[in-house]
Amino acid sequence: MIFAPLNVAAFLTIPRELRGAAVGLLALLRNEGGSVGTSVAQTILERREQFHALRLNEHLDTLNPTVRQTLAQGRRFFLQSNGDAPRSSQMALKSLALIRTRQAESLAYFDVFFCSAALALFLLLLVTLMQRSVAKKGVAAE
Repeated sequence: MIFAPLNVAAFLTIPRELRGAAVGLLALLRNEGGSVGTSVAQTILERREQFHALRLNEHLDTLNPTVRQTLAQGRRFFLQSNGDAPRSSQMALKSLALIRTRQAESLAYFDVFFCSAALALFLLLLVTLMQRSVAKKGVAAE
């Protein structure tokens, strides 16, 4: 949806004899940009996930009344389903860890989307600063 207008805009001012090289260069840059963009997004995602997991861990201790209440509810729930008290405690801790992991992942994805949106707005600003190409009078687009 966006590549066709970009190609037309890019090739409008390129001489006909250089268009073959320009197509190859554009394809190379598009592939490299996709690879680098994916790598950068994955790196941001992993680092922000670690950050958010550590921040969420700061509030997960046995002195926190909400954590105590959540673990007690989990123990009761799992005790009803399996009847084993130690296993119920382990399952409640695992479910709390799973909730923390999911929250950290969600926050990390929001961070990646925020960084991508900021980059897109910056690039949009750069596009508005580009010079517009004007066709010479009497020359038809080929």
